[in-house]
Amino acid sequence: MKQEKNAPYILVVEDDSELSTSLMLFLESEGYRVKLAEDGESGREEATRLPGYDLIVLDAKLPDKSGFQVLRQARTEGVQTPVLMLTGLGDHEHKMRGFHLGADDYLTKPFATEELLARIEALLRREAQAHEEGGVFHVGGLDVDLNEHTVTRDGSSVSLTDLEQSLLEYLLRRRGRTATREQILRDVWDLPAEVETRTIDRHVNALRDVMDGTDEKSWAIQSVYGIGYKLVGAERSSASPAATA
Repeated sequence: MKQEKNAPYILVVEDDSELSTSLMLFLESEGYRVKLAEDGESGREEATRLPGYDLIVLDAKLPDKSGFQVLRQARTEGVQTPVLMLTGLGDHEHKMRGFHLGADDYLTKPFATEELLARIEALLRREAQAHEEGGVFHVGGLDVDLNEHTVTRDGSSVSLTDLEQSLLEYLLRRRGRTATREQILRDVWDLPAEVETRTIDRHVNALRDVMDGTDEKSWAIQSVYGIGYKLVGAERSSASPAATA
């Protein structure tokens, strides 16, 4: 089956070449794009490279470093991609360890490919729903209404360009999580990752100019050097109980 250009891109980190190949062929037959890595270090390199993947399937037991180590390093480096861990270790302790390090789901070997597919679809669906979230949030002195696509400060409208508005909403929906420049180009600009990314920096600076904060420590939109940006300190002000990120 031919994969669409914008089909979800999945990284499979699995040292069993027979299993990894069969998973790749199965997932590609379901319309996904797939990249394989067969050891911990190459898995870490792929997980942290740019542009990022839409989902990572990560084996817990790898020849050079464990999947837990790969996950810890990836999260430390700002990778927020959903991670589904695969392992033959089915006990509660190992599951809790994976979740504590930032895994999003856990599947014990042996497993049916249909169950793997269901877990993948659920994680991607949850990620997409997070991007479509509505409500009003207060961040950096601004009130951002994701339903009405408006931005106000103290009740007065704040003028933003369409791209600035889209970028702010995108970062807000991913609040607390790093968005790579390549992801922003793809999801906000609808451009390939090879396009010059400095235009993103200019739009981020324009948003900072209308938000509270005078330096890196106080900006709501923080730089994740060498990777991209993340928005912090957002508080939900309507449509649901207050929450922060």
